Amino acid sequence: MEFLVRPVQPGDLRHLTHLVHASRGLEGAALDELVEREVARFQEQGMVEMIESNTLVALDGERFAGMLRYGEFENELQLLRPDVDPRYDQRAVAKALLTDIWSFVRQEMTHATYVDYPMHSSTLGDVFEEAGFSLWLERFDMRLKLREQVAPRGTGLQFFSFTEAVKARFYQVYAASFAGSLDPMMKWCVDHPVESFEMFQTRYGPVDPELWFLASDADGQDVGIAMFQQITSGRYAGDTLLMYTAVAEHARGKGYGGEIVREGLRRVRDKQGPAHAVSLSVTRTNAPAANIYAGIGFRRTEEFNVYKRDRE
Repeated sequence: MEFLVRPVQPGDLRHLTHLVHASRGLEGAALDELVEREVARFQEQGMVEMIESNTLVALDGERFAGMLRYGEFENELQLLRPDVDPRYDQRAVAKALLTDIWSFVRQEMTHATYVDYPMHSSTLGDVFEEAGFSLWLERFDMRLKLREQVAPRGTGLQFFSFTEAVKARFYQVYAASFAGSLDPMMKWCVDHPVESFEMFQTRYGPVDPELWFLASDADGQDVGIAMFQQITSGRYAGDTLLMYTAVAEHARGKGYGGEIVREGLRRVRDKQGPAHAVSLSVTRTNAPAANIYAGIGFRRTEEFNVYKRDRE
């Protein structure tokens, strides 16, 4: 089957909203009612222009068969999992959306990345490989239920919540800690810490300043940071996500990494209670971080892959 692929256009809002919820299994009157409510909410909140942007759609005649959302971050194109109408073959629609993707984005985009999470036991990595992507990173999720209190063990660290008073110091430690990181996905964030923080808040919502914090040692030197974020939708919905934690190079090997994570878990548990859970993901080759998390009590849950394609 041939699909017409084009960029999103003004007036596509209702079709996009319908497609997203249909791809998640909703149908009939319940689907129509939800679409009406969502469209009204988007219009009321002034979100229409944002939704009708950075999206490719695949059309079968006038019917929306699928859509592919993406973000542009300097020269990197970050692709989300395609949403496909369940009446169509998911792989065929995804392949159509990916086939000529470079012709629809700015010339400044030199490479594209895609995070392939299993959805209902289904992955799309093979489709992306057929479209010219290659496996870049192998990662896995870890999760911890906060049944018992987890507190720092008294290494003399001081912790400062993310406020205007410490923001500049926070940025500095954040960038320095991830320089030469075992996680190559951090390169753009390290080079552009302020912009990356804005991106985090756009993607995940407002920051809870108590859950983003800076750590200093007994001599007053800043040694690390942690960023915990409550997640309301997507694969981590309902959990708090440990987005990033890092220790400055000069302070490594002293047990500070585990202490910083423990402090964050204490703060999350105080806010959310013992029934709450914290999730995170780590690159498979980053054994030091994985060992710290496992030692605290995190357990591996699900593996996923990151694919990358350079523009020819």
